[in-house]
Amino acid sequence: MFAWEARMMASQSAGAPGTDPAPGTDPAPHAEPTQHRDLWPGIAGLLAGALLIAGHALWLGTPDTEGSGALRRAFFYYVDDGNQDVAEATALILLVSGLLFLFFLVALSRLAGNRSHLVLVGGTVFTAFLMVGALAGNIFAITVSHSESFPVVPETALISILLLNVAYGAMIASMAGAAVVVFGLWRAGQETGAIPAWLGWAGFAVAVVSLAGPFTAWLTPLLLGVWALGAGVVLVMNARIERAEGEPEPEPEPEPEPAAGPPAADTGPTDKES
Repeated sequence: MFAWEARMMASQSAGAPGTDPAPGTDPAPHAEPTQHRDLWPGIAGLLAGALLIAGHALWLGTPDTEGSGALRRAFFYYVDDGNQDVAEATALILLVSGLLFLFFLVALSRLAGNRSHLVLVGGTVFTAFLMVGALAGNIFAITVSHSESFPVVPETALISILLLNVAYGAMIASMAGAAVVVFGLWRAGQETGAIPAWLGWAGFAVAVVSLAGPFTAWLTPLLLGVWALGAGVVLVMNARIERAEGEPEPEPEPEPEPAAGPPAADTGPTDKES
């Protein structure tokens, strides 16, 4: 009983502010440096933006689903083995982009301050529907490529038209979530200056264009990818600046002391002494 009370008193004295830790105990771990918290999310933002641009550019090559010739275009597109491989690569690229964007989202929420909940919710919606669109728009080609019991014929090509429309609808929903993210960061930048003005206004422009939904969803993911590249650069540069400011300045070298001269010679008794 007395040993337990002694341990409790030692732990309380070690954790109390202004007191030294008890002998034999490790000090509390330090928080992660700010530059490390911003550096890796910034790199993730750069990769997410680049992959989003690349993946959406590949997805734009899918056949048009409007008009009377949609079935013929879909059939001749998916019967090509090369297009099947492109569709599989597109799905992987967009899925990886979504995962990296989630890592990037953590740093964006810190910049948003009291609007971090908007950024987190909007970013989660964007990522979820981006992944839904990536799978829906490419699962037909992936299935045809890996399954011999599902050939490309006019009857099955009808399914691809449906899935492409589902993918476009998911892209509209994902960009609505992205609009919440960039709008929240724009407002935070206006109030606190947490992000550069040019980045905030660029995000505001992306949010406004995204509101057009069905008319602009083919373009806005590319704009968001460019914005993510800019935001990633800002985070990486902030991390480098904070790292440079956190490094201690070198101490000046001490000046050498002058060498001591020879002792003065004894001149004998002075006149007063004599």
